[in-house]
Amino acid sequence: MVLCSGSIGLIDGIVPPAVVFRSAGGPVALGSDQAAGNNCNNIFNEMKLTALFNKIKYRDPTVMPAWEALRMATIEGAQALGMADEIGSLRPGKKADLILVDLNALNLTPVLTEPIRNIVPNLVYAASGREVDLVMVDGRILVRNGRVLGVDEEAVREEAQLRAQEVAEAVERDPVHLDMALLQAMEEGKL
Repeated sequence: MVLCSGSIGLIDGIVPPAVVFRSAGGPVALGSDQAAGNNCNNIFNEMKLTALFNKIKYRDPTVMPAWEALRMATIEGAQALGMADEIGSLRPGKKADLILVDLNALNLTPVLTEPIRNIVPNLVYAASGREVDLVMVDGRILVRNGRVLGVDEEAVREEAQLRAQEVAEAVERDPVHLDMALLQAMEEGKL
């Protein structure tokens, strides 16, 4: 199962059945869906929402611990793609896909290793993604010092804004979308 808790929670107001699926023995992977669905494409956000939504749904703080959400974003994501032999964990023979996170970022401190460890909970509940310092895919560094290499970020941002406006205008003209509950709620000032 691949789920996007942020998008499903926002659009449908439900919690995907991750706990039920996991208890039946199935792997659950996290996705970030579409920016229009949950206003962001952020796997840190998905980890946090998945863990919190399930704790709230089941009224049990032990349901969906941080390590499970992290696992769903990494190795179980690779399993869902059929690529667990290549990616999803750091092992000899696998592609060098990894991120380095600045654990000194204020929202991730303090870092405790004894008598308790809080690194994984900090990543799941406190990280936003802005703490990512380096991204490596198949051994190639794509982000260093938090900046995307080889890409004019401002130009990409401007292009994305232009295209998003075009899509929004097309949706406004499309009669199929006029019946969408979210659009109606926006027009009524409920969102």
